[in-house]
Amino acid sequence: MLFLNSVRVAPGVRSALAVACGLALSGAGMAQAQEAVEPVVVTASRMPQLLQTAPIGATVITAEQIQRSGVADVNEAIRKLAGVASTSDLSNGRENVLDLRGFGATASQNMVVLLDGIRLSENEGVAARLTSIPLDLVDRIEIVRGGSSVLWGEGASSGVINVILKTGQGDVSRARISAAVESFGGQELQADGRWGLGPVALDASFKRVRSNGFRDNGSYKQDAMAVGVQWQQAAWRGGLRLMQEYEASRLPGSLLYSGFKANPRATITPQDDASNQETRLLGNLAHQWGVWSLQMDAGYRERQPSYQYVSFGSPKVVGHTTQNQLTPRLVYTSALWGADVKALMGLDWQQWSFDKTGSDGLETGSQNNRAFFVQTDVHLPTQTRVSVGWREERVRKEGDFPGDVAWGMLPVSYDRRDKLHAGELGVSQTVVPGWDVYGRLASSYRLANVDDNRTTPSQGPLLPQQNTDRELGVKWMSGGDGATLRFFSQKTVHEIAFDSVLYANANLDPTRRAGTEIEGHWSPVKALTLAATWQQLTARFRAGANAGKEMTQVAPHTATARVTYRINDQHTLELGMQYLASSRYVGDEDNLCAMRVPSSTLLDARYAWTDRVWTIALSGANLADKKGFNYGSTYLCGEPYVYPYAGRSVKLSASRQF
Repeated sequence: MLFLNSVRVAPGVRSALAVACGLALSGAGMAQAQEAVEPVVVTASRMPQLLQTAPIGATVITAEQIQRSGVADVNEAIRKLAGVASTSDLSNGRENVLDLRGFGATASQNMVVLLDGIRLSENEGVAARLTSIPLDLVDRIEIVRGGSSVLWGEGASSGVINVILKTGQGDVSRARISAAVESFGGQELQADGRWGLGPVALDASFKRVRSNGFRDNGSYKQDAMAVGVQWQQAAWRGGLRLMQEYEASRLPGSLLYSGFKANPRATITPQDDASNQETRLLGNLAHQWGVWSLQMDAGYRERQPSYQYVSFGSPKVVGHTTQNQLTPRLVYTSALWGADVKALMGLDWQQWSFDKTGSDGLETGSQNNRAFFVQTDVHLPTQTRVSVGWREERVRKEGDFPGDVAWGMLPVSYDRRDKLHAGELGVSQTVVPGWDVYGRLASSYRLANVDDNRTTPSQGPLLPQQNTDRELGVKWMSGGDGATLRFFSQKTVHEIAFDSVLYANANLDPTRRAGTEIEGHWSPVKALTLAATWQQLTARFRAGANAGKEMTQVAPHTATARVTYRINDQHTLELGMQYLASSRYVGDEDNLCAMRVPSSTLLDARYAWTDRVWTIALSGANLADKKGFNYGSTYLCGEPYVYPYAGRSVKLSASRQF
């Protein structure tokens, strides 16, 4: 599994990989007396290694940060605490579209999401459901940026997000129940518990969310539950987890810009709705003997989405998908000739099937993946670390789409087989204690999913998307403070996206994304923590009719800032800011439109009082009550359609631990 382990330390001390406003904070941070902190361990290659010297760009969100910030779910934690850019959930849920490195409307399909190292990412054109993960059971969230297909296969073009859950320890037991009310008729109820019974640990969670929503026809409800068991005995360890979720959303749809200005809470689709029912079963097993470890991850998912666009005269559509995955791997860890050597080889098997009823018949699809991967990491006595990896994957995709007369979509039938490769090379060097530099080269890929292939210019399957990455980084760590600076560039051929000229999904002309990322945090005194992120990103076509033009729905600058003040042991105040620069509307690939999606700056705050068992908190989002949107589309530079985000909201919550 992918681990960026944030070691438990004294209050006020954070993970060694943290984010900073820049290296200017470094000098000030070094002048402060730092509390002792243990090194952070990372196994981005599914093998443990020191994060400070690992040749990757990564961010860790700890359970302490999650609890202190009062975020509602994992999706919100990634946006606010890790500074990952996002746009509104167009299905009116809470799964904002997370975008690691500028893929805009296709960001979800260019990023792999994992739970305890088991893939959650979908083979349909939807985002992995992070909001259903029980937040109080999360130990940490690990984010690795850049192409990562060697270990995680297709779709890892911009990086990987891995959510790691807590494990039971001995006979320690703990439970928590919380309730909240918020603006727009929102209500939340959550309960979870963990019970340690010697070598066995059990956990269970339940979540219920109801909201009338900011907009008309904008109600939302979610019910989620999960149960898990973990076991460890001598050289053996294993786990099994069952997760179920039901989510239903009304669909207020987009508004013309003029309609948005008149009333951002209005709807033009008062009867449209969608729902999703999902069951997941996740398991893992490992055995250690000497320098060898045999590990196995397995997953099963069944999903049943449905939607009805009454406003367009469409009948109710019901789909059904299943997915199976199995990943056995062998890990070797030893010291050879003065160097620490770690090696991994493994297999990935995935099988996915799909069917959906439509107005013109039954649509079906399937996918089978078979992959072999290897990864080696060597840490030399010269404090040089070298990491090399390779993957070969064979993929077969089949689809049969009967067409849709109402939408002018012709029948599509295909059976495509591809053999794909990915590789990576990373080198890291410790310059002086606390300062490390690294460089990384990587290749990755993405294949068209069933939604992409449903409508294509040639009425056939799209070619695989191929990416090549280059990245340079500098890391600084001193006690509990730290910073990282990264420069990256990614070139892509056959990028898969919607082409507004063809008005169909297509392989685009070659593109390039490049930029700079700065992350860090600093505690000038024990009671105060300052944290910030900043990303500068350029995404352009590098050939073809739009050569040199900006990609749509990609903000050239994003930033976050957070200030946490621990008034005393009972009182905490946290202030936050999220900034998203203006971007091109979807449909403005030739950059001829004068209007742009406006920039946005959203402010949030939280005050919390806590004693030994109770926590009472008052929080607010979009405190300045900005009336805006971060997603919109246009055709031939006509009046754009936009999806407004919610106005100011206030939330009062209470929780009790047992």
